[in-house]
Amino acid sequence: MRTIITILCITMCGIWAIAPRSVQAQPARPPAFSDTPVVVTGSVTAFKYTRRGEIDGFYLNDGTEVHFPKHRAWEVTQVVAVGSSVQVDGVQRFGRRGDIHVKAQVITNLTTNARVVIEEVVSVSGQIQNYTYSPSGRIDGFILSTGDVVKVPRHMSALVSSRLPIGTPVQVDGVRKIGKYGDVHIDPDTITNLTTGEVVVIP
Repeated sequence: MRTIITILCITMCGIWAIAPRSVQAQPARPPAFSDTPVVVTGSVTAFKYTRRGEIDGFYLNDGTEVHFPKHRAWEVTQVVAVGSSVQVDGVQRFGRRGDIHVKAQVITNLTTNARVVIEEVVSVSGQIQNYTYSPSGRIDGFILSTGDVVKVPRHMSALVSSRLPIGTPVQVDGVRKIGKYGDVHIDPDTITNLTTGEVVVIP
């Protein structure tokens, strides 16, 4: 009897071991909502605040959540108030917690026509005159002959120095924005080497 029970246990364990196990897939983000250019209009119902009490966005009457850098809040609040009718040009994005919001590029008060340019979409061509460096000494961008400063992620330092040497004519497509300390620079989406035709995509 014990022999039969032992054989049954071994058989059942073997079946369990080879049986396929189901793995629940994580829901994928709908690609249509990621970095999609949008234009939204509505009435401002409330401002959005950070944990420190700084304004970094507002809500529209249809529930749309609009984000902008908190260091631009003073400019925005000079143009927009609760109740203002506004138009927001920007991109629709996923937040870290899966929330969908609009990252503002231009905010326009439809009553006064006053507007705040948070990010300006640009395409600039020129020669690389010099590199810019991070405090740790890594290349984190370059200066064009047009005077524009282009910033790139520091992990791309080696790629920039090898594929985009000083003197290279380039076309930079991206957005011009104002940094925390009032510095104006371009965050590129792509940098095209006009000599070789190579396109460097910035993640």
